[in-house]
Amino acid sequence: MKSTIVITGTPGTGKTTLALALSKVISGSLLIDVNAMVKSQGLFLGYDAYGTMIADMKALKPAVEKSIGNAAGTVILEGHLLCDMKIRGAIAIVVRCHLKDLEGRLSKRGYTGSKLSDNLVSEALDYCGIRASANYTTVFEIMGSRKQLVDDALLIIKGQKKPGSIELSDELVSILNKVV
Repeated sequence: MKSTIVITGTPGTGKTTLALALSKVISGSLLIDVNAMVKSQGLFLGYDAYGTMIADMKALKPAVEKSIGNAAGTVILEGHLLCDMKIRGAIAIVVRCHLKDLEGRLSKRGYTGSKLSDNLVSEALDYCGIRASANYTTVFEIMGSRKQLVDDALLIIKGQKKPGSIELSDELVSILNKVV
């Protein structure tokens, strides 16, 4: 049976790790890294103040849909941009992360200053979860270790886990109280 699974979330939450693990578990699945697609197909408008490509969402959506249409089995789409895109019939999995863990991961990637802060605030306020809920009928939020993410995703795919969201605003308040 052909199905489409969207894995989205703030950069650094574990989307790629989950997508790669799922693609190994679901035989015959096609994994599409949407950020790589933006780069390889030149689907961007320029660069932002951080030097990050600004995706051309109007051009990206048909490219993603074409890739889905060409696939024979399960398609796993991975990327933070997917929360802002409507992929008909897809289930969305938003990967979440505790803010201290996310801060460490993004710092290792070289995120500093406002780029780091912007991503932490986006995660705390559940930007990807809110946007995914606006664009997809079925949205699941999951967090945990690599094994827990894969186990939860497999339960979702089997229809054995209910949709839900994760609240991190208390973590943000705690961090802000230490800064102020």
